[in-house]
Amino acid sequence: MKIKLHLFVIVFFLHSCKSVEDKIDILPSISSVSLGRTLILKTEILEAERKVLLWVPYQTDLSSIVPTILTKNAITIIPSSTQAQNFSVPVYYTLVSKFGQKIIYEVSINAMEQPTPVITGVSKDTLEAGKSFMIIGRDFGLNPVEVQASIVNSSKEILLKTVLIDSSHVYASSLDNVMPGNYTLLLKVRNKSSNYSKSIVIEYPTPLVDSLDYWNVIQEENIQIFGKYLSKNYDYNIVLIDKEGYSTILPMFFNDSMLMCKIPVSVKEGVYSVKIINTSLKKESKIVAKSITVYRKDMPYLIYSEKITELRLKPSSNVVFTTTNFEKTPARFYQIQLESNNGSFMQNALYSAANNRLTFTTPQTKGRYSINLVLSNEPNILYQINTRFILIIE
Repeated sequence: MKIKLHLFVIVFFLHSCKSVEDKIDILPSISSVSLGRTLILKTEILEAERKVLLWVPYQTDLSSIVPTILTKNAITIIPSSTQAQNFSVPVYYTLVSKFGQKIIYEVSINAMEQPTPVITGVSKDTLEAGKSFMIIGRDFGLNPVEVQASIVNSSKEILLKTVLIDSSHVYASSLDNVMPGNYTLLLKVRNKSSNYSKSIVIEYPTPLVDSLDYWNVIQEENIQIFGKYLSKNYDYNIVLIDKEGYSTILPMFFNDSMLMCKIPVSVKEGVYSVKIINTSLKKESKIVAKSITVYRKDMPYLIYSEKITELRLKPSSNVVFTTTNFEKTPARFYQIQLESNNGSFMQNALYSAANNRLTFTTPQTKGRYSINLVLSNEPNILYQINTRFILIIE
């Protein structure tokens, strides 16, 4: 009887040991992970460390991925593998066996390193300073702050204003003061950069005319041009276009830093549109918004003794002009028309043929006025000229 009891205990002990071994053999584990349409470049399952490592292409969005996780000897996985997870950080999954055993796995997804950007082309490889162009290629990234285009010559690197459109298009523009010449185009994305195989040619910009010093000019007077991209390194012409569309081209010259032109007698009296041509580069400006009026040198006009064009006076002040060629138009009445944005005044003037003087009195109304001369035998106007003079009543 004792022998039978001893045998039973031994058999029971051996059976219990085998059950424990079976439970150890069937611990839950992860056998594979897939990511739906997301391409997996490499997978490592580290059983001893309870880790799954996956590598996916660069720029893969890891913020919301639904994995498919296949397990072995697990009846439950927490959180569910059908739930989207943010894999920009490791995600931990708990596997539960039918015996209640719990194993925690760390699943990490890593995007591959930023590849070197490749420039395959540009929208234009010859452009004016200050203009924009498109850089075309691949692997430009998705983060605008990591992308920087520049141009380089033998002396320095010049950063360009850079706008990332998408991973294959970058919009770049230079400042308008970049010196003309040949440059190498660089594109840097994060810590990787590449060069474009062809040179980028920067040209001096097309003339831009803002204004003229005078819009009313007598034949053989000079006018000065104000604007941008007017350099002493180049030659310029001014083009005067009359109402019929005929053009008169006149040479221009620099007086110190001022670009000027003399209006010859050959330019007939009339109203002209104006544009500028850089003859060295064969580039012409747009037509200036305001037209210039040319008056005949042999007809009446005024000269101010102080040789200034802007007069600052008080109300009821006397203004004296020197007259020229008044004898060419015998008139009974001499008037000064003062025009401003708020209206106009017609002031009678006194003409002295003995000393060639014209005098008038400023009105009481303060403002900034242009001065026009009117000669008439009432009611007929014999001659009228818009002068270059400005009157400011303070």
